[in-house]
Amino acid sequence: MNDQITRTASLPMYCLPEMQPANSALLAALQRRLRAKGIEAAGTSFNSSHGAVSDGIGPGILFTQICGYPLFKHYRNQYRVLATPHYAMPGCVGSSHRAFFMVRADDPAGRLEDLRGRVFGCNSLFSNSGMNLPRLSLARIAGGMPFFSSVVMTGAHVTSLDRLDAENIDICAIDNVTWGFFRKFRPSAAKRYRILDETVSSPSLPFVTSVNTSESDAVALAEALYEIMNDPQIAHIREALELTGLSVPDVAAYERLADYEREATDLGFPEIK
Repeated sequence: MNDQITRTASLPMYCLPEMQPANSALLAALQRRLRAKGIEAAGTSFNSSHGAVSDGIGPGILFTQICGYPLFKHYRNQYRVLATPHYAMPGCVGSSHRAFFMVRADDPAGRLEDLRGRVFGCNSLFSNSGMNLPRLSLARIAGGMPFFSSVVMTGAHVTSLDRLDAENIDICAIDNVTWGFFRKFRPSAAKRYRILDETVSSPSLPFVTSVNTSESDAVALAEALYEIMNDPQIAHIREALELTGLSVPDVAAYERLADYEREATDLGFPEIK
């Protein structure tokens, strides 16, 4: 790897401010293990506050976590998948996750169909849980016609919840792990919302490195992650982040997200509308 490239290691996907100490501790544990394996990490920024990858998985990405939808849709041939994490959150089964359709706690809606003609909040058109998974659920009931009166872009899952509480939107789709952390760290605020419905499942957000990372360094990264998952000395870090295990990456499983997209398109619902 070019020594002039500044490399980064980050955990940008589940990063409420309350989680920063645990995320930083996990990255520090990763750094120690890489150093023990002889991986040169000097000059690498191990920073839990780095933003989510938006323009691609460049050669400077040593380690990060990324949404599965842009992984196959926008970042093909840019990455190596290291492992798929398991989370101890409602809605997760093994290495899978899903999205929850959220409404205000006092909303009278009893089913998703009751939100026809209301306002939807979407965190990002690149989001699997905020766009791709809910798009399929909506496609199956929309009959190819617009379902909402409007769609508002919010920029982030937690911002979607804020706008839902402020009544700027009426419904949003939230990654179930994000919701689990929100409820864990902000239990009082979580009482303002309720889960109306859930989407189909998909593989959890994977840990990845750049395709430019050498094969030996990628192997060392994966080994370090498994060591972290099995080290009793840092069980408290895993518990804080609700991490229960890792799966060997099944890249083909992420292609299922393309199947969801195709089904929605075939049903006349290529975008949330």
